[in-house]
Amino acid sequence: MSRSVAFLLLLLGVLLLAPVLVRERVARLPGGVARVVVITPHNEAIRHEFGRAFAAWHRRTYGQEVVVDWRTPGGTSDIIRYLTAAYTGAFRQEWRRQGGAWDEGVPAALFDRKLRAGSAPPAQWAARQAFLGSGVSSGIDLFFGGGQYDHQRLAEMGILVPCGLRERQPGLFAGEAPLIPRAIGGESWYDEGDRYYGVCLTAFGICYNPRRWREAAPGLPPPTGWADLGAPALAGRLGIGDPAKSGSVAKAFEMLVQEQMARAVAAEGGAATPAALAAGWEEALLLVRRIGANARYFTHSAGKVPLDVAAGDAVAGMCIDFYGRFQAEWENRAAGEEVLRYFTPAGGSSYSADPVALLRGAPNGELARRFIDFLFTAEGQRLWNRRAGAPGGPERYALRRLPIRRDLYTAAERRQMSDSAEDPFAQAAQFTYHGEWTGPHFNLLRLLVRAMVIDTHEELVRAWAAITAAGGPAAVPAAMAEFRRLPFGYAGAAAANRELAGNRDAIRLARTWAAFFRARYRRAAELAQAGR
Repeated sequence: MSRSVAFLLLLLGVLLLAPVLVRERVARLPGGVARVVVITPHNEAIRHEFGRAFAAWHRRTYGQEVVVDWRTPGGTSDIIRYLTAAYTGAFRQEWRRQGGAWDEGVPAALFDRKLRAGSAPPAQWAARQAFLGSGVSSGIDLFFGGGQYDHQRLAEMGILVPCGLRERQPGLFAGEAPLIPRAIGGESWYDEGDRYYGVCLTAFGICYNPRRWREAAPGLPPPTGWADLGAPALAGRLGIGDPAKSGSVAKAFEMLVQEQMARAVAAEGGAATPAALAAGWEEALLLVRRIGANARYFTHSAGKVPLDVAAGDAVAGMCIDFYGRFQAEWENRAAGEEVLRYFTPAGGSSYSADPVALLRGAPNGELARRFIDFLFTAEGQRLWNRRAGAPGGPERYALRRLPIRRDLYTAAERRQMSDSAEDPFAQAAQFTYHGEWTGPHFNLLRLLVRAMVIDTHEELVRAWAAITAAGGPAAVPAAMAEFRRLPFGYAGAAAANRELAGNRDAIRLARTWAAFFRARYRRAAELAQAGR
């Protein structure tokens, strides 16, 4: 596929998404009512509470009516695709108006943070520099929600711009124990370049249905960590998200990989040797396959898993902490019994930040900065975890997320919280996220998991069932060796990453990996059946 055709398809995608984006758009605003446009993966509960509360705060603070015009095209990956297409289209018009040449290489170069003067074609370098100095707009003011990794990507692409928060509210970031630390447990909570700031904290864990767990695995203790989701008794009973579609699901898988790598390093006395990291990587990907073999389905929506677990359609699954807590409160109250339980595995997840960011060319820049300011007031921060109906809390929904400001965890504040026992500042110390281990391979891991367990699920299930039926891995070592094989080890991940970065058609690379795994699984099944 040529780049020009790819670009046209990208713009076509934007046109197809347009009806979705405008479904919540304010059709007509009465005189004197201002508007800030926010694109977000956040659910309706968060949009309702923050839209309502910001309007009230702005009315009191500035004496002006304002509405939040939410745009919700889908998950974070969908938002990134929309924004890159929208900015490409907007800049293309501006560049041609200035007389610039729009050749095949320009769209790819436009957001390429690795582009360097002298090593790039002059037209591409000129277009990249012109974009970074431009005020072209997507028509949207803010990106609210999603993970730090995706915000960092957009910042490096030049789509996010400085918002001035540290200049306006320096007290949040000053001192030896700032209200908002730069980083804890290896996770960055805001950008040094002022382009995005974490607003609330997120961990990842397991949700399960206690009754269905007991029925599915009599005698099996309740889960305590990621490895428990790989139990053979759970075959066909897990709900799992697709990491290629959801940034939060991808982050949950990264937590699992980090945990296994940390264990391998600990076994070597704490030395992060290449051999220890490689061993942890291999064990993590084996666990991913065991969990994948137990999956009943793979969903594009990270919020579907706790819904299905509560309904009994799945026994357990991986989910974001606030999805698990929010759904557990709702479902358990409605059922009159505990049908959903959520926990973050001890030492199994870091606390990452969900940011807010100002978009390049924001049409309502002043209002957008005020929205950011509101999010970091104590009033805005309390919305994340105060009980619904409590003074200063959300009106209708208990959001069950954790505020990022340290001063929101005092004894007085905790008395009003939905999750008063949670202490992310202390819990973050139990897990150190080593970004250098897996951060550069985040997108690689998303695609690898998809090829390893989703695109090849039928063969994976058959192979693991054959190994289990033959007495387990120890009984059929040849089959297990085949099952464990990877297209590349940890030492080869960097090269695979470069191949992925240089491949404009990631689907083709995923197919290559899927073919590898499909052949391995088929051979493993044959060997296991022969060894019975």
